[in-house]
Amino acid sequence: MAGHSPAEFQRMLGFYTKVEHASRDMLRAARLADWERVAHIVAGCATTLAELRHLNQRLVLSRDERKAKLRVMRQIIRYEAQIRRLASPWDVRYERLLLGHAAALEPAGLVV
Repeated sequence: MAGHSPAEFQRMLGFYTKVEHASRDMLRAARLADWERVAHIVAGCATTLAELRHLNQRLVLSRDERKAKLRVMRQIIRYEAQIRRLASPWDVRYERLLLGHAAALEPAGLVV
């Protein structure tokens, strides 16, 4: 059994949901190449992330609570991966090159 009240878990899940929404907003801004907006959203998450760190250290979650938390975290990770690809498109090309897909560089005029 978890050593906290249901309200504490709901508070934590609310923080994760807030980060999820911020990540979605960052992805929208990144798709528009509005990197200033992305940075602004990141800065706005600092307090939420600090509170999450505190709660994560303090709360012992049940199996169902961990599953609920992981569902939100997976979506955050998906958004963050898409943002990284938009922020560093060359990373994807270099990764493909390293995996033996040199043709991925050809559209940029580079031939290996």
